Amino acid sequence: MNFYYRFRLVLLLAVLSCSALFAQTKEVAKGNKIIISSIKLEGNRRTKTSIILRELTFKKGDTIPSSQWGETVLRSKNNILNTSLFNFVTIDSVVHPDGQTDLTIIVVERWYILPAPIFQLEERNFNVWWDQDHRSLSKVDYGFLISDNNFRGRKEVLKLKLQLGYTQQWGVSYDIPYISKHQDLGLQFNFTSSQNKEIAYTSVGNIQTFLKTPDVVLQQQYTSAIDLTYRQGLYNIHYLELNFSACYINDTILKLTHYYLPGDIDHTAFFGGKYFFRRDMRDRSFYPLDGYYFDGSINDYGFGVAIPKQPAFNILYLQSSIHKYWGMTNNLFYAVEVQGKVSIAGSEPNALPSGKGTLEGSQPYYLQRGLGYGNDFVRGYEYYVIDGNNYALAKNEIKFRFLNVPVQQLPLFGVKQFDKAYYALYLTAFTDWGYVGDADPNVQNNFLANTPLWGYGAGIDLVAYYDVVLRFEYSFNKLNQHGFFLHFLADM
Repeated sequence: MNFYYRFRLVLLLAVLSCSALFAQTKEVAKGNKIIISSIKLEGNRRTKTSIILRELTFKKGDTIPSSQWGETVLRSKNNILNTSLFNFVTIDSVVHPDGQTDLTIIVVERWYILPAPIFQLEERNFNVWWDQDHRSLSKVDYGFLISDNNFRGRKEVLKLKLQLGYTQQWGVSYDIPYISKHQDLGLQFNFTSSQNKEIAYTSVGNIQTFLKTPDVVLQQQYTSAIDLTYRQGLYNIHYLELNFSACYINDTILKLTHYYLPGDIDHTAFFGGKYFFRRDMRDRSFYPLDGYYFDGSINDYGFGVAIPKQPAFNILYLQSSIHKYWGMTNNLFYAVEVQGKVSIAGSEPNALPSGKGTLEGSQPYYLQRGLGYGNDFVRGYEYYVIDGNNYALAKNEIKFRFLNVPVQQLPLFGVKQFDKAYYALYLTAFTDWGYVGDADPNVQNNFLANTPLWGYGAGIDLVAYYDVVLRFEYSFNKLNQHGFFLHFLADM
């Protein structure tokens, strides 16, 4: 399969809700148009007014047909909620007989400064930690994170992290969404240093293989990046990133596996870059029920540029996904997702400093990712990784909301950011399909590559306050395996 064919394939692939959040506006107009005469904000004690007004689909002085007013208000409300700055948003309107309309936007801000302990599993998913790692606390990260998710009241995010445990790490990041007068250009910066005494250095039979040395650091990494962002209108955003990475491994890894790092040596340093585009028309980003989402990216590792004492290499890949959501009735919903990745490796065989060479088209294990990593997996195959340069993935899900508890007051807390709660329960049924091509030749018995994968099952989703999602699923796969799986994010 040549690169241009795979490129066309990517283009083809690309081709707790609650009643309080969707409160109706007080429209009493008898005419056929709404004229926005004033907009008043309440509840934004920290958030700058301009940040909220940026999310509205209308502005003062606009004229809107009365027939479109309900949809216009709902879209603006969802835009404000999707900033993740507020727990609740209400837009009230008082419409005068001549159509002149006074708006009041009432927001309840979240708790933005979070000095919080870190306690997280260092695994691809909960079930791998529970079953394959036998609930080992050695696979747990702990430490401290200070995060301000609305720094200066401008939706800026500042994070300082100190982490121990499985991955010892410290880092800092700063996201400035708007640096221009028109609130369209932004900047992001981050730097991270980390080290591990245990790493996955290959996979055998589609199961990751780890090496652990309690007294020796096996891998040391440094990463930094700067992003220029451009927010086009309300729903499109572009990212242009330049990054730098360095990695050092213990020479024991070289004795156990082949081509872990570029050049098959014990250290690497390289520049990388990415262009990423996203169009997000979902009603709620953390658990969407209606709308659509599209993204696409062009990514490059190495640029073919040789840093002193490093081999020149170039790994280019394109990745894209499209998600569509339908509200079929008030409580019945359907969603479909299609995504794919194609990539090429630019390293030349038998031209590396170690003299070992590489297999044609292979990529270093440190940089390649197929299915089974992050949220890119076929349900029912949570225990497996399928290493390869290219993949396609399709997911379908139907869900029925059988319980929707409206906002409840919690007088025990007495803090506005935490004094209300809501939750909803969904019964789900799903089927997924996937395929990994150009299997990584440097791993052993990669039997799930180059063959269609399918899985299906059913589950219950719990959606709650502060964007909490818990998925309890029972899945089946083509290997006649089945089991119960727990996840902490929406799958699609």
